[in-house]
Amino acid sequence: MRSFLRTAVVATASSATTALLFLACATQSSQPLSAPTSPPAATATSAEAPIAAASPAMVASASASPSVTGNGLQVAVAQAQAAQPAPGTGTQNPAVGVYQQNAQSVVNITSLAVLPSFGFGQQQQQTQPQGIGSGFLIDTDGRIVTNDHVVQDATQLAVTLSDKTTVAAQLLGRDADNDLAVIKIDPSATDQDGRSIADRIKPVTLGDSDQVTIGETAIAIGSPLGLAQTVTEGIVSARRSPFENSPVPGAQIADILGGAIQTDAAINPGNSGGPLFNASGQVIGVNSSILSQSGGNEGVGFSIPINVVKRVVPELIQNGHYRHPQLGVSTIALSDLSPQAKQQLGFQPNQQGLLVEQVTAGAQQAGIQAGTRRVPLGNQTILIGGDVIVAIDGQPVATGGDLRGWIENNKHPGDTATVSVLRNNTRQDVQVTLSERPADQSPPG
Repeated sequence: MRSFLRTAVVATASSATTALLFLACATQSSQPLSAPTSPPAATATSAEAPIAAASPAMVASASASPSVTGNGLQVAVAQAQAAQPAPGTGTQNPAVGVYQQNAQSVVNITSLAVLPSFGFGQQQQQTQPQGIGSGFLIDTDGRIVTNDHVVQDATQLAVTLSDKTTVAAQLLGRDADNDLAVIKIDPSATDQDGRSIADRIKPVTLGDSDQVTIGETAIAIGSPLGLAQTVTEGIVSARRSPFENSPVPGAQIADILGGAIQTDAAINPGNSGGPLFNASGQVIGVNSSILSQSGGNEGVGFSIPINVVKRVVPELIQNGHYRHPQLGVSTIALSDLSPQAKQQLGFQPNQQGLLVEQVTAGAQQAGIQAGTRRVPLGNQTILIGGDVIVAIDGQPVATGGDLRGWIENNKHPGDTATVSVLRNNTRQDVQVTLSERPADQSPPG
């Protein structure tokens, strides 16, 4: 049984068998938060924001900074650069230096819901904590990156800094498909002693996730189970492609379009949205989810690669949402067909690619051919006779994840892609102008 949970509830499993859970590591409310929204009062409190009551077994799982110029908002997310030398020498664990260097940059995020209440015969409003998550500062203007599922159901947000000062935050933008959101705190906000928090806003340094190697040190800082400023350490266990499937039936590893960095650093509910660092103190990922049979950390955590953040966040800040490109095809991967099915359809046993069933948008306009005949295949009916996509911009594609991942990570709406297809056993290239995928449409390709 596969469950993808984005709430802070108690994990449940069958008494007969352990349920496989792919879990988002944060808690949520049931009230929507639009972007942008008016924040609560900016005056801070010194006490850490309260946490929604839940069992400990709860499931959830810079060279340049954004700036405002006379020409409008211009964002240049930090490129990978040499981090400051970590304090300490000799054989000191690298996590010590990474924490000392970055602790002030990591925040606790509490999602709040405004609920109706009654008192003295009158209806009133009451603010109630709904869940917790983590985030990290990316510039001195107070912008914070976190997961979309940390903020998606909140009506108000509160951010607790490393010194336990709590201030209101507002949502700037969110993108569910990449599970990313940007919120902002006001640098001019004050603590309970009337002091500005501006000197406590310290941005992280963003690394280059394309340079991440399997086996290198990975260090997570966040608020697991509400325990702020918690540090865990492990390694980068693997790199996962977009929509990669788990060997366990029914479990999809990376629902996130940009793929995932897999780590065995302990990630638990409340870690969502927090940074994953390398040993040099650069952020290489945003902790997002875990794959678990028990509902808790089992050493299989996933982080959104930081290069996805560099691509998506500037648009979230500027527009409040991210424009996703689409090719406009609905396909079936030949690798999903049995050798007998391939033979039945006239394909070689080792043929790879995507059989096009339907076309829309740019693919249709460019002349990519859809299927024309319905053929029963096992317990389903598929459309055959269409093109078989074998590459995009010279990159071989064997799965829908290959196609979606390349388009998502390398293209924007309005860009042109070279799609290589097999048509009547002849390979040819088709130039397709990518369109913007509608917000309410899932990403088929």
